[in-house]
Amino acid sequence: MKRIVLFVLILCVAAACGTTPTAIPAPDLVATQVAVMEAAAATLTAEAPTALPTEPPSPAATPTVAPTMTEPPTPTPLPTATPAPKPTDTPIPPPIGPSLGRFVVVNVRSDDVLNVRLGPGVSYAIAGTIPYYGRDVEVFAGGLQVDESWWVPVEYGSVSGWANSGYLARQAGYGSDAVAARAAEAIMALKDGDMDALSGLVHPILGVRFSPYATVYPGPTGDVVFGADEVRGLMTNSTVYTWGAYDGSGLPIEAAFAQYYEEFVYDVDFVRPDVVGYNQRVGQGSSIDNIATVYPDGEVVEYHFEGFDPQYAGMDWRSLRLVFEEHDGAWYLVGIIHDEWTA
Repeated sequence: MKRIVLFVLILCVAAACGTTPTAIPAPDLVATQVAVMEAAAATLTAEAPTALPTEPPSPAATPTVAPTMTEPPTPTPLPTATPAPKPTDTPIPPPIGPSLGRFVVVNVRSDDVLNVRLGPGVSYAIAGTIPYYGRDVEVFAGGLQVDESWWVPVEYGSVSGWANSGYLARQAGYGSDAVAARAAEAIMALKDGDMDALSGLVHPILGVRFSPYATVYPGPTGDVVFGADEVRGLMTNSTVYTWGAYDGSGLPIEAAFAQYYEEFVYDVDFVRPDVVGYNQRVGQGSSIDNIATVYPDGEVVEYHFEGFDPQYAGMDWRSLRLVFEEHDGAWYLVGIIHDEWTA
């Protein structure tokens, strides 16, 4: 392109100088310009860079979407029935009435306790316990019947709640825990007719005296006395003893121990009495009570029924008194006294 322009400039300078060359014909300006333009066009075409073939644009890569793992649907759990609240969820606080006085635990074995519950009935949780010889249990009015049992509000020391009244009897008098425990064990052994167990509670030196009525007859010709070892075999002992005389008729009471036991020891279920007296006489009859004279060092526990048939207005009461004396720091049974109304 530069050479074409230079050639044109030279022609223009020569024309401007006015020197006419000899024998050189005048050029055809039109043809010259055409030629110059063609040459220039050819030069431009020759020098123009050859365009590289344009590759068609690659289509934009479509991003591959990773397949989403679809978790299997979680099965909807079946609705669980909500259990109705048990009565134990809402304890009934005692006391709910005035005090009915002091009571004692009865008919509970020495390896067991009386449960005090948060509400009336065994469906309630245990709030505490009372030992099998428990005394001074305060009972309050407001008892409720549950099934076949009568439940009462109670307090025993720091324990309060509800107890089955079938294991409680009214308390009269006062005694020690040691004697109360011995009496509870002895009355249970008598209920069972377990003379082996009873023999372990009998005084090792004095033995135990059996008296059919309130008046005790000591001495060689008095009431029958057995040593601890003799007590073990009494139920199978067929020897006939004279135990005293029947009230009213004055006839002698002659029988083997098993017969005497049925009539003058455990003729009613003394393990479930109405009242338990500690060093206080409960049953009152016409017989002279000389226990304090015969057993000056004794502690007396009386199991008493106030009566059975309403037509007798309490005249058919029964009592069984157990007398204990201390020996080497322990309390032992020295007397079993049966009592009832006598003429």
